[in-house]
Amino acid sequence: MAYIYSEKLTNLDRATELARKAHDLAPAEPSVQDTFGWVLYRQGKYQEAAELLEESASESPGNGEIQFHLGMANYMMGRLDEARAALQKAVSVPGDFPGKDEAKSRLQLLSQTGELSAIDLEKFAKEKSNDPVTLMRLGAAYAKAGTADKAAQAYEQALQANPKLLEAALSLAQLNAGPLKNNAKALEYAKKARELGRADAHVAATVGHIAYQAGNFPWAYSLLQESSRGLPDDMRVARDFAWAAYSAGKTDEAQEAMRRVANGPAASPERGEAALFLSMAALDSDDAISGNAENEVAKALAAQPDYVPALMAKAAIRLQKGDAAEASAIYSSILEKWPDFAPAQKWLASIYANDPANAGKAYELASKARRSLVDDSSLAKTLGTLSFQRKEYARAVQFLQESDARKALDGKSLFMLGMAHLRLGHKTEAKKILDRALAAGIPDDLAKQAKDAMVELDKAADQRR
Repeated sequence: MAYIYSEKLTNLDRATELARKAHDLAPAEPSVQDTFGWVLYRQGKYQEAAELLEESASESPGNGEIQFHLGMANYMMGRLDEARAALQKAVSVPGDFPGKDEAKSRLQLLSQTGELSAIDLEKFAKEKSNDPVTLMRLGAAYAKAGTADKAAQAYEQALQANPKLLEAALSLAQLNAGPLKNNAKALEYAKKARELGRADAHVAATVGHIAYQAGNFPWAYSLLQESSRGLPDDMRVARDFAWAAYSAGKTDEAQEAMRRVANGPAASPERGEAALFLSMAALDSDDAISGNAENEVAKALAAQPDYVPALMAKAAIRLQKGDAAEASAIYSSILEKWPDFAPAQKWLASIYANDPANAGKAYELASKARRSLVDDSSLAKTLGTLSFQRKEYARAVQFLQESDARKALDGKSLFMLGMAHLRLGHKTEAKKILDRALAAGIPDDLAKQAKDAMVELDKAADQRR
């Protein structure tokens, strides 16, 4: 009855109801599985159909019609190898069955890989407007020819033919992140692809790369972290993860991933890129930078003017040479491209911290950077300085002590830490830290304040005795 309602009366709802009941009564019966699977196929539920038909076909390898049904379900899902295998079984079965000519036609199309022009594919697409294989090949032909808008239309038609067609969603995400430059659509299709291939590490890697291209760095980081764990030997995935981690401000993770690439197989094309990345990233610090390194930075930027690791290195060099204005301009340009890039936020905040007119901006930038760089001693020092300026002495003590625990503070920072302790009534700590500040060396005006404070502390101590 389900077959009659499906094929003769075209009442798919009633056919589904009857087929489901039959399947509930005899779930292991191949003919019942086939009927239910084919009704689902007719409803456009190709994934569910394929699962049922796989069971039915495995029990009935000599049944041409069942093999045809399985082949068509896989065909609509874009599983071309599986579709070809089932359709070949179907047409090799002696005798006729409903759909045998269709099976031959689809097999012929599958065998014409790389032979059909866009014009031929357009013709086939008009004849069978819901054929995902033809539409996907047409989209690929358009993309190869550089007509991205036409490619997108073809892929969208393929996705309409089967809303669960993973390759169509991925192709649309890649086109929109690339030549079509529509990040919103790229992310929309990327999310759909992720839903369709949630358990697939390769899908996670591709979607992560697209998310990075589209500027969604936190999502890219999450996806590529997942895929790099699932595909530890894939150097391209490791490279992509490094960039996602870097853009998310996780510089240590980025360098660790790039070191894996740099130490990977000799034939890996990503090794050179990894070596450059590591050499530039190492210069983003407050350690002294050699003249030879300056030449390497200049060479890297001549080849790629917007290469962020080299821009960060150049800014660090300018800052060490006392050119805060140029360093500030470089960091600002990086933040125009990557607004949430914590390393640039950190260093720009440190520059602004020395300018009372920009103290508010400095605090905002440093607070944002802190979300990613929770263990960064330089950032903690900047936040401590800004907190002291804002008379938030408890926070100043917290941040400056944190920084001092990781890397000994300079004299001026020790002065602020000591004075913050003094303002909070921590007299013993204040005297000890101010002693350190004087020993480290501080400007004369600060030295006078420190000595005066220590004299008062000594007097108070004498009075208590």
